[in-house]
Amino acid sequence: MTDTQNPQLPPNAIRHPECGQWWTGATRAHCPACHRTFSVDSAADKHRRGAHGVNRHCVDPSTVGLVPVDKSYGVLWQNPGSDGDIWPARNGESA
Repeated sequence: MTDTQNPQLPPNAIRHPECGQWWTGATRAHCPACHRTFSVDSAADKHRRGAHGVNRHCVDPSTVGLVPVDKSYGVLWQNPGSDGDIWPARNGESA
């Protein structure tokens, strides 16, 4: 299926029907209230406050410890990475 409005979209792009934003990745979460995109559901849940059906609202993702990552489709909010070495040194080389 070809997107006639934006022929640059990758074939695996997912587009939100209301805001028109798009992203790639099966685990992404897109908030229907503020239209921000998150790496996973748990990251999206962090930016929501209040009781469901009562006073639920979005807060700035940076105020709850999420970090922005620039992607080809815009900003993706995610949990910060580890400050530790994730790739162990091999053959006596430093990581």
